[in-house]
Amino acid sequence: MIVVRAPLRISLGGGGTDLPFYSSKFGGSLVSAAIDKYIYIIVEKRDFYDDFFIRYSKTEFAKKVDDIEHTRIKAALKYLNINDPLEITSIADVPAGTGLGSSSTFLVSLLKALHIYKREDISAKTLAEEAADIEINILKEPIGKQDQYLAAFGDVIHLDIDKKGNVVVSPIDASFSTIEELENNLLLFSTGIKRETGEILSEQKKNAESDSEKMKQMHLIKEIGEEIKKALENGETAKVGKWLNVHWEAKKSFSKKMSSNDIDKAYEIGLQNGALGGKIVGAGGGGFLMFYCDNHKPQLRNAMAKLGLKEMPFRFDKEGCKVVYHGR
Repeated sequence: MIVVRAPLRISLGGGGTDLPFYSSKFGGSLVSAAIDKYIYIIVEKRDFYDDFFIRYSKTEFAKKVDDIEHTRIKAALKYLNINDPLEITSIADVPAGTGLGSSSTFLVSLLKALHIYKREDISAKTLAEEAADIEINILKEPIGKQDQYLAAFGDVIHLDIDKKGNVVVSPIDASFSTIEELENNLLLFSTGIKRETGEILSEQKKNAESDSEKMKQMHLIKEIGEEIKKALENGETAKVGKWLNVHWEAKKSFSKKMSSNDIDKAYEIGLQNGALGGKIVGAGGGGFLMFYCDNHKPQLRNAMAKLGLKEMPFRFDKEGCKVVYHGR
C-alpha cells in the first residue's frame, strides 16, 4: 500500500497571471501559500483481481484504463503507461470546488503515488510539470501552473513564469516571525458555495483578451503580487491586507461571476469588523473568503459567524507532496 498526500493552497497575490493567455504574452508572477489541508491518495495492487477499483466521491470498477470515468485518474495512468489492476482511493480534507486548487492537488498526489508504485523517484518540479502537462495540454483545461507547483513544493513561495511557460520557484525571503505573523493574521471562512472553476476562468480569458481595460487589470494584479512579495520580505505584513483589498477590486472587474450579492455583503461586513482586506480564494464565485486581520480577530469571527460563514483554521504546509506510508 502507498499513501501520498499533497497540500491545498491559498493564492496571496498575482493569481491569474499564471494562465497561459496572459503568461505567454507578458509572463506571470504570483505569491501563494500551501496550507495544512490535504488530498490523500492511496494506491494498492489488486493481486487477485483483473480490474481497477476506484473510490472518490463515487465508486468505479473498470476492466481497462479507457473504461475509467474519472478524467484525471485515466489520464495519469495513460501518462505513466500503467495497466496493472489497482485500487485507487482519494480522501480530501476539504470538498472540491472551493477555490483551494483541489483538482490539481489531486493529480499531483496521484502522480506521486503512481511513480512510487513504479519504483521511480521524481523531483517536485518534474511532478508539477507532469501534472500541468496533463491538465493543460491533454485535458485542455483553462488553468495555469500555480496549483500544481504549490501542491508539489508546499511552503510560501513566489512563482515567476516566463513567456514559454518555464517556472522559477523561489521561497519568500522573509523572516520566520513575518511568516508566522502572516499565518496568524489570515483567516478563511467558507461561503458554502461551490462553483465550476473552468467556466469562470474561460470568461476571464475572453473578457481580458477582448477588453484592453480588463487586460490592464491583469497587469495590476501582477504588480500586486510583486508588492505583496516585497511587503513580506520587508516584514510589513499589514500591507498584505491592504493589497488584498486592491486585488479583490481588480479581480471583480473581470466578470459578474467573480462575486455575488451575498459575497459582497460578507466582504463589506468583514472590512467593517476589523479586516484590512481580503478576497475570494481561487477563481471566484464561491469557495472560501479570506481576510487579513491583525487586531480584531474575535470581532471579525463573530461577524462572520452571524452570517453563517464557518471558519476553517489552518497553518502553512512546509513539506509539499510527500509519501505518508509505503508498505513493503
